[in-house]
Amino acid sequence: MARGWGWALASLVASVGVLLTGFTLFVELGPIAAVIVVLLAPIILCGFVVAHDVLRHRALSQEEALRLDREREHVRRTVDLVLDPELSAEQRLAVLDCHIPRLGRDPRSSPLRERFVAVAELSPPGRALLERARRAVNIVQRSEAMRRHLLDVVANEVLLPRQVWEIARLLRVQHELQHEQDTARHGLVTDELRAVLDPQQEALDRSLAAVTARVEGLERYARRVQEADAALRAREALDNNHKYRALLAATDDAEGMAALTAHGDALEETLARSVREAIEAGQTLALRAV
Repeated sequence: MARGWGWALASLVASVGVLLTGFTLFVELGPIAAVIVVLLAPIILCGFVVAHDVLRHRALSQEEALRLDREREHVRRTVDLVLDPELSAEQRLAVLDCHIPRLGRDPRSSPLRERFVAVAELSPPGRALLERARRAVNIVQRSEAMRRHLLDVVANEVLLPRQVWEIARLLRVQHELQHEQDTARHGLVTDELRAVLDPQQEALDRSLAAVTARVEGLERYARRVQEADAALRAREALDNNHKYRALLAATDDAEGMAALTAHGDALEETLARSVREAIEAGQTLALRAV
């Protein structure tokens, strides 16, 4: 209301200004100059209004963009989501936007509903399984072997996130189906009802066992990578043997020097095998995911 009165007052002042200017020009320069000014004044005033509206709209758009960025960051920090790795950047933002209350978009009715999983939707055992899978993938991605590019790039940068996504998606479906099973078993369970539900429950249990096996496979791979990291650290320590041989030489300990050299030679193959087995574990994981 105040802003409207402000615009009305500004228009009134501008109109009075135009009349006074026109009258002054009429007296000083004659009627032709006055008419020209009176005709041009509305055009200039309209241009001013349009420019003001454009600048105001741009400022509001920038303010809205900053606010939306803050709200999206808040969703990233507070809502635990597992996203389909194949989502585009625009689709990922759309998923975040449906978790911003003021936008009025219900995540359950989002067109991308099947492309993300909110961890809160899962059962406690399901969340525990997902956390195990995430922990294993995190170990691999932060490993020294990964940093040195000793592991399969495709298996780690493409297949591992896809594995986590598929595990989360299956766990959600299993939770929903288990809820249906539990609901159907409330009350009297007849032989006919049991004949329908028991095979369904068995299929559900088999699916859960398969997902658990997949998580265990990720954990075995993470363990191999940890062993490879330990082998790399051991290899670095082995490279320092010359310092210890020099120390033994300084103390005239020929027997100790021989033992240290022999031990280092024996470790070479063991260390190389540990790294090789980690790489092979990743290749096996990739084949199973195809």
